[in-house]
Amino acid sequence: MIDIIGSPSSNAKAVYFAFLDMGIECKIIKDATEIHDSKKIVLPGVGAFGALSKFLIDSKLLEILKLRVSEGAKVLGICLGMQLLFEGSDESFESDGIGIFMNKCKKFEGADLRVPHTGWDQVSINSQHEMLDGLNSEFSAFFSHSYYVPVDKNYSFGITDYGCEFSSVVAKNNVVGVQFHPERSQSNGRRILSNFADWE
Repeated sequence: MIDIIGSPSSNAKAVYFAFLDMGIECKIIKDATEIHDSKKIVLPGVGAFGALSKFLIDSKLLEILKLRVSEGAKVLGICLGMQLLFEGSDESFESDGIGIFMNKCKKFEGADLRVPHTGWDQVSINSQHEMLDGLNSEFSAFFSHSYYVPVDKNYSFGITDYGCEFSSVVAKNNVVGVQFHPERSQSNGRRILSNFADWE
């Protein structure tokens, strides 16, 4: 069973139906009491960093999520959900992230750069991980975001270039994150979700 955290502004339903279409059992949760025994957790997100951070704190999900991570539960962060795995974001200086990864999200800048970064782009795998099994060393995925996670050899497993190189896949122990939307990335996205379901 995969538990999907469903904040008011998240894309949890799209992720839910993507798993169901592959025959993978899952459910959407909105309460801390539903996550105590979770073995696999998906944190999707769209919208503002501060709003998702506040939801996780107010619902007590942040505290339980940290506990489940420390106990070995597998976690997948998607888009804004991936960014919440970090310490914070320039989008919302007063809001804290979960802090599993040590860095902060930056805003895309550049006179000729269209922001948000929306549409299909390439992900270059620079380090192999179980979540990337079955994918080409360069594969396409669908993005929609205005902030990005800087590249760091300690956690960057996939890199995308949009005005600058940024982390499009991150991983540390039992936690992974993807900046793109696997639920909108067709066969490559389905592979990511399937790999998460199979991840032991």
